[in-house]
Formats: sequence, C-alpha cells, structure tokens
Amino acid sequence: MKFHIVGSYLPQDYLINARNDYENGRISHPEFRQAEDKAVEELIELQLKAGAPSISGGELRRKYWDRDFYFGLKGVDHDRVDTGRVYQNSWAYSDQMAFPERIAYNPEHPFFEFFSFLYAKVDGRSRCRQTLPSPADLYLTILDKSEGQLGRLYPSPDTLLDDITEAYRQTIMHFYEIGCRSIQLDDSACGRLTEATYADEFLRGGVDILQVQNNVIKLIEDTLAGLPSDMWKTVYLSSGPTIVPRWSAEQTPDNIMPRALAMANVDRFYLPFNTSEPETAEVLKFVNPNAAVALGLVSAHTPFHDKVNYIIDFVALAKKYIQPDDRLSISPMTGFKLSSYAQRGLVFDDQWRKIDDIKSLAASL
Repeated sequence: MKFHIVGSYLPQDYLINARNDYENGRISHPEFRQAEDKAVEELIELQLKAGAPSISGGELRRKYWDRDFYFGLKGVDHDRVDTGRVYQNSWAYSDQMAFPERIAYNPEHPFFEFFSFLYAKVDGRSRCRQTLPSPADLYLTILDKSEGQLGRLYPSPDTLLDDITEAYRQTIMHFYEIGCRSIQLDDSACGRLTEATYADEFLRGGVDILQVQNNVIKLIEDTLAGLPSDMWKTVYLSSGPTIVPRWSAEQTPDNIMPRALAMANVDRFYLPFNTSEPETAEVLKFVNPNAAVALGLVSAHTPFHDKVNYIIDFVALAKKYIQPDDRLSISPMTGFKLSSYAQRGLVFDDQWRKIDDIKSLAASL
C-alpha cells in the first residue's frame, strides 16, 4: 500500500525564533526571509529523503493556515484589533478580515513567489504541491462573521459565491502556469457542518442550512471543474479543531458528507478517521468511484506510537468499500503543523519518525 502526507510540517526551532524576533522588531524582514528560505530548503530535502509522493513548502511561511492566503487576494483587507474589548473567540482579537470590495484574483499574490522558490529548489526531482484553504472555508468565515447576513460584511452578497470561485480558479491556473501539478484544498467547512451545535447556530439565525450545504459543495466543485488533467486535485476533509468529522453513512438531507465524498473532479480525498470507531468506515461507500482515498489513521499530534492493530483492522474494513483497493493509501490524520505542539510534547524530529512508521505500516499492508 502507498502512503501520503497531508502537507504541513512543524517548523524548525530557529524559524520559530526568527518569526518571534521579526514580529517583535529584533530582526529585519530580509533576515527573517533568509531564515524562512533556509527552513524550506531543508524541508524539501527531508521530504525527498523520506520518499514523500509530492513536495510541499510545509506551510512554514504561514502564520495562519487559512488567513495568510485570504489576505493575499484582492478585496480582503487585514484589520488588527489591539485595544478595547472584543467579545468573540480568541482568534478574532487580531488579524481580522475586512472586505472593502469584491474578492478577486491577485496576480501579485505572495504565494506565487513562495511556490516558485519551492519549484526551483525541487528542480524536477519530484512533483510540487500547493495547499490552499478551501473556498468553502472562506465562504463560511464570511457567513459566520456576518451572522448569516452577508450584506453586513460583504459589499456584493449576490455575487459572493461567483467571486470566490473565480478568484480561486484564476489563482490555481496561475499556479499551474508556474509549474504546479498538484493542488490541495484543505476543507473544514463540510466537517463543521456535520456538527449539530454548529449547524444550529445558523438555524437560530434564520439561515437555510441546506442552502449553506449546497453552496459549500458548489464552491468546491466549481473551483476544481475544468482544471488541467495533468494537475492532481486533492481535497482534505476535516472538521477544524476537532479534526475528525462526525462521519455518518445515513443518507439524509441534512448529512452533507455523502455529497461531499461523491464530488466530481477530485483525484484523491484525505480523510481522517478515529480507528476506535470502525463503524464509520461505512461512509466510504459514498466516495466518487474515480477518486483515491488516503485514510488518515496515524495521529500527527502526539509523539507516541499509534495502535497498529487498530489501523490494520480499519484498513481491512475500508477495503470492503473502496475497490480496487489500490485506490487506498494511509496518511497522518492531519498536517503536523499546529500551534499547540509544545504542550503536546512534540519536537521537529517527531514528524519524521511518524512518517517512518507510516511508510513501514503501508509496506506491510
């Protein structure tokens, strides 16, 4: 069996220190950029040595997994709230998004420069992958912040879906033009909509939750439709902070996952599961028959070894639903990069040991 990696990696200690020094005015931007470049170059070589199927920049240049990309689009402003009282979740205290005009493609998006650096350093030794936050996550963020009333936040509510789709499609096509042949959408929107408490917040605000689901699916499908056939198109479906969605094989109007897994134009899904809940493997019966599946069965958020027998049993169940079984591979449940790594006892080398574990396990299946 093959193995895959979700795509984000823990940064080196010197890069963490450099970012802290830069944000506190102790080093210049060129000095910080030099540390970033060095870290990405080292990461490339480590991925190649590990035999990763594709090479990413590891999201080492990002402060946030999602907003760093959004801030690079036209029509998205970077607001900071440094004083006063903000009665919202902690992430809203600073680096908030504002939308003074319609969202649009930015030919000067900084991610293009970052990818070009990656592409040049890989130098044809492997396929280069670009990960992006899902367009559906941007839509849900705006819907959340506007409390379901898009006109409060976005200047053209009727064109929001089209604006997001077009900005993403043009961005992805530019990545293609500069050498990208693997694009990944990291989506937590579908997973969050499986959480009853999250969906209920919209319902109490008078939002049609089924229409929200339709919009989420449409955004992802329209973004990927018609892209070049030689570009790998992958989607990672998580549920945000809780990681594993509430997988259910019940095909009901309010269960978004059967529709999400059936989405066309996806070459591979990355799907995190709890191996202690083997019954959730049944949801795999809805996967688009043309798509491969990377089963996220190994924890990237703990330095400890995983329960191998549980993983082997889960893979055996998955093979009942995914045929031929060469469409299956195993992967970490998530990317390795997370803000709370220190509290979890993780260090930079732990991720490479985990990858070695995944490779050995995949070879035995």
